[in-house]
Amino acid sequence: MIIRVYRCTVAEGKDAEFRRYAFDKRHPWLREQAGLVAFFAGKPLQGDTGRSRCITQIWESEEALRAAMGETWRDVPILPVEARSLIESASVEHYELADHFVGEVFQDLWSI
Repeated sequence: MIIRVYRCTVAEGKDAEFRRYAFDKRHPWLREQAGLVAFFAGKPLQGDTGRSRCITQIWESEEALRAAMGETWRDVPILPVEARSLIESASVEHYELADHFVGEVFQDLWSI
């Protein structure tokens, strides 16, 4: 399995627009991708004023990730025009799953 970690910094004053874009367009698109096992979107902790966001994706294989993201899957994705003004900077990293633990809260919902 492949772990993909996408991090970005939301442009100043664009948090609400970024959230709408992520929840209305990107997350639904991800859910439709064959080979995506799970994803977890993260935001700063309550009280943190940072603008960073992340999404951790778990993919069945490199082939599944490549099929969804294209041949440039290792690169930071090029955003659609409508989203470019929402993100100041972004990075993406990939890892091979080395170990896992599924806590009780997920055992009925998710198993590897």
